[in-house]
Amino acid sequence: MSLGFEKLRVWLPAIRAGSGADVFTERLAAALTRRGVEAIVSWFPHRSELMPDMLRFAWMPERINVIHTNSAYAFAFKRKGIPLVVTEHHYTLDPAYRPYMSPAQRLYHGILVKPYLRRSYAAADAITTDSLFTAKVLNDVAGVRATRTIQLWVDYDAFSPRVGNPPKHGGVFRLLFVGNASRRKGADVIAPLARRLGAGFEIRCSAGLRRQMQQALADNVRMLGRLTQEQLIQEYRDCDAVLVPSRYEGFGYAALEGMACGKPVVGFRCGAVAEVVSEGKTALLADIDDVDTLARYCEQLKQNPEIAGILGETGRDRAVSLFSESKGIDSYLELYRSLQ
Repeated sequence: MSLGFEKLRVWLPAIRAGSGADVFTERLAAALTRRGVEAIVSWFPHRSELMPDMLRFAWMPERINVIHTNSAYAFAFKRKGIPLVVTEHHYTLDPAYRPYMSPAQRLYHGILVKPYLRRSYAAADAITTDSLFTAKVLNDVAGVRATRTIQLWVDYDAFSPRVGNPPKHGGVFRLLFVGNASRRKGADVIAPLARRLGAGFEIRCSAGLRRQMQQALADNVRMLGRLTQEQLIQEYRDCDAVLVPSRYEGFGYAALEGMACGKPVVGFRCGAVAEVVSEGKTALLADIDDVDTLARYCEQLKQNPEIAGILGETGRDRAVSLFSESKGIDSYLELYRSLQ
């Protein structure tokens, strides 16, 4: 018999990785709670990734109806008689992902992660992805069919445009980069882009860069360090455009958060970013590694603030209408109940 929402208890065990997967777990738990579901998050240390089999002995809260976790270690949380939902955020064994890994990462994913993923997919009662892009990669590369694609969302009351006149920054056009210091996220693009743009632009980075990247930075790059959500939202509101130079994305939170705050997106045409934005309507996208075109787009936005404003307004409308929490949670609840 299908359980009522008031009786649904979802366990969300997760390894704390300091990535978008953490944000996904936190936002999913909060949204489920707002819908009257008991969503219980259990965090495990990052080192658990090296020995996920040990997580098979992790304590599970009582009266759980559904277990929902991320793909790399999901098999370890399988419990008899309880449906397991596995979410794949991006398939790291995709050959297109491989160029953006270090040799050590390639070895780790090839030797350890690959069998873990296979075990997780085999143990899953349902597999979800955040984008059609990742669903296609899973099907084409891994031979695994996703049960459904459920796109992500943000809190549009919190992530919202500035009220009142925007700051001028002394005539300097401000770009915001939100992401980790990886080649996949395009962190190494910041230095050459900043040099091309020159003194009339400032690139603000919400996370630290590796030492070799920092040594190459120009004077018009500002490192902000790790931000609270309130500080991050303020940076989105204060910037003129959001920079998303990712080379591979399974979704793209930064693009969605920037659109939610009414900002145009400039970046590379990659993976699921093209699903999140609407090229030419909410974003200007260049081919991957085409820094010259990326710089030209930034210059165009600075020279044409009215166009930047239209892109930002359209982006806000697109975010709210297509990537809503209610749609996402409706889909997850429907999936959970179908597994009872």
